[in-house]
Amino acid sequence: MDFWSDPQEEVIVTGGATTPGLPSVTVGDLPDGATIVRAIAMFKFRMVENTNAAENSIDHTAAQPIQVQEPANGEAYTDAINFVDEQFTIAATTREGGDVLIGSIDIGTKVVANEAYSFQWLNAKAHLGNLQFNDVQTGLRIWYSV
Repeated sequence: MDFWSDPQEEVIVTGGATTPGLPSVTVGDLPDGATIVRAIAMFKFRMVENTNAAENSIDHTAAQPIQVQEPANGEAYTDAINFVDEQFTIAATTREGGDVLIGSIDIGTKVVANEAYSFQWLNAKAHLGNLQFNDVQTGLRIWYSV
């Protein structure tokens, strides 16, 4: 079962490490007594734009995962989607169509019920400023048993 956030107009990844907030996801409609078997995070964007006059990409000198948190219980953020160096390589001052990134990390122990879940992109950094991700959504895909 998939759950998606409302869209966020833009997420800007600059040439310096920042931790931008991403839209939150509310999980609802899981049946009473449901046990989460597996959960993964998803990151969707309609367009990515390089505003720099040179080729640009993700600078993975430090880990910069997309993370998920269940804030209602004061949980810490947990890694959900990893990136590699040079990911999203894009020519100078251009835009390209977006994609959906589907995480491979099982976060089922952190996604435990019908709750709201916060997302962030820890230490997001481009080789050069800026990469702009447009019309961003985050999602959770949940497998459960009753």
